[in-house]
Amino acid sequence: MRPFSLLFSLLSFVVATCFAVSSSSDNFRVATYAPGDAVPVTCLNRTLESGEHVTDEHGILQYIPFLTCAETGRPLEFKYLSEEPLNCTVKTISDDIFHLWEFYIHNDSPLACRVPARPQSGDRPITGDVGVEAGEWIPFVISLTGKLDLTHLHISTSINVILHTGVFSQDSTELLFPGTIDSATAYSVSPNIDSTRIIIGDDLPLKFNIRWYTGTELPLSDSAVNDWGKNRCYGEHVTLSTFMYCILTAICTTIACTAWFLGFEFPKRLRRVRIGSVAGSGYALNSNGGKGGYAVSTPNGASGGGGGWYTKKD
Repeated sequence: MRPFSLLFSLLSFVVATCFAVSSSSDNFRVATYAPGDAVPVTCLNRTLESGEHVTDEHGILQYIPFLTCAETGRPLEFKYLSEEPLNCTVKTISDDIFHLWEFYIHNDSPLACRVPARPQSGDRPITGDVGVEAGEWIPFVISLTGKLDLTHLHISTSINVILHTGVFSQDSTELLFPGTIDSATAYSVSPNIDSTRIIIGDDLPLKFNIRWYTGTELPLSDSAVNDWGKNRCYGEHVTLSTFMYCILTAICTTIACTAWFLGFEFPKRLRRVRIGSVAGSGYALNSNGGKGGYAVSTPNGASGGGGGWYTKKD
């Protein structure tokens, strides 16, 4: 009986191992974002002398958390699928931070950041540089716009953020990798209108306008100027406001046409008919007993002979 017991124990160990691996794999698959989950932003650590990136002893790029926001007391982080505007005020810009932002504004060194493609609290921790673990980190470059002066900076503090989630399959019916981030980018807007003057010791108010898109494509523009030749009068663009606008236009056009016809065209035609009936030529029976003839009145009041025509003379 001992060989059978040994074989049974071995089979039990194999089954338990396979079950554990399967369970671990399942736990890894469910390590995805839920709406409202925090998406932390970390950026490359750079030197103050030249703005070059810093590496550790293994040659891996060092990423540090984004600057702390006064509103939350935490480094910058987005909420998964949340499109509420996010304010992040960096209090009392230090001399080091000021000079780093000079590199960012001058584009000598980009503000290169990253976000995790899936939550870091999953079954498999996310560590390392972008590209070390493929698909685990998503590059997130923030393109800043501003102007450098000798003593201060002008920074466009309103920043648009675009993030894509998941990827549709080839038949566009199934969303692959739901609850993950596929790509991300950000850029400053309105540098000539909405820019903030910053010196050392000032607060830096940043405002992030966030949009999330499913899949890899951007939707078509709603602006007629940026229509790109597409027909906008179908599908989702036929809204209630558009329908009411068409109805109102039709009613106003009908009223205008009716008012023009009754107030101008119809009286004009009516006067033309009346004038024609008074001044036009006509026939009258011979009141003098002529046979088969016609008589018209002459200018002196006498009756003309039968069958005569009256022509007005000057």
